[in-house]
Amino acid sequence: MKSVFRKCIIAGAALAASIGSAAAQDKVSVAAISGYFAQGFGITIVDGLNKAKSEFGIDLKLVDTGNRALDYEEQFANLAKGGQYDLIFVMGWELVDALTKASEAYPNQRFVFIDGVLDSDKIIYANFAEEQGSFVAGALAGMIENQGSSFDKIGDGKAIGFVGGRDIPVIRNFLGGYEEGSKYAAPDVKVNPVFAGTFDDPAKGSELALALYGQGADIVYNVAGPTGEGVMQASAAADKYSIGVDIDMCGSAPGNVLASMLKRGDIAVYSLIKDEVEGRKITPGTRTFDLAAGGVEVKICDDIAPSIPADVTAKLDEIKKGIADGSIKVTRHK
Repeated sequence: MKSVFRKCIIAGAALAASIGSAAAQDKVSVAAISGYFAQGFGITIVDGLNKAKSEFGIDLKLVDTGNRALDYEEQFANLAKGGQYDLIFVMGWELVDALTKASEAYPNQRFVFIDGVLDSDKIIYANFAEEQGSFVAGALAGMIENQGSSFDKIGDGKAIGFVGGRDIPVIRNFLGGYEEGSKYAAPDVKVNPVFAGTFDDPAKGSELALALYGQGADIVYNVAGPTGEGVMQASAAADKYSIGVDIDMCGSAPGNVLASMLKRGDIAVYSLIKDEVEGRKITPGTRTFDLAAGGVEVKICDDIAPSIPADVTAKLDEIKKGIADGSIKVTRHK
């Protein structure tokens, strides 16, 4: 009897060790690389990664590239060559060349490019329907501009502005949605767009925004990364309105930020890792996080919300519902 009991204990221990080993082997390992994890949209990415780590116990490595462009390819190689990561998340258009080369050099490594779609069919794309969120932002800006001088800080110029960072497809998509939304809700309002040519120059953002305000625009949409910090500052200096992007920017210039178009990088990253953890292996292709899925949304700032006319709020709710159920079609611009 003792012999049988001992054999059962040994067998049980072996089974437990086997299960433990399998669990260790099955544990999802994730790396993420960018130069923007400490600001704006990058913060939402880190939030999603940390939530996944907390809930699923994934292994996580964050790599800050800094501004060392000559080292990008080496940094990608260091992550991919060992094959230890199930997924490597990549954020930042300056990394595209290095990412493309790495995906060719390490075909078994799965890379996830956040916030855009490239030509390669070897990469996973976490894309956002920023055109939908921007449509709502444009509709809001257009309707408020249409109020004229009956709304605080609004003149009668019937113009709204847009400051983009670099002139690249994803920023053009923001602009296209913003223009469509404004035209849909307030056809008589003109949209004046400018591009800074950089995402890293707040002084340039301020200069461009002040020029737009000076030309009659009362609301300027900031889609310019750190450059856009200058847009928010300019709205306070001119005592006009700005619209933030990616994260809640209402606190950056209280009383002068009308709203923020939130792009939920945290939801996208968490969702992809959740699928991977639960056995739904992510394969190359595009996953788009839209308004219906909560991937994008527009938040009117709490200090401004009480002054928004009821008919504007009702129209905005109608527009959101229409986009979510597909009855309002928003063009994806490239």
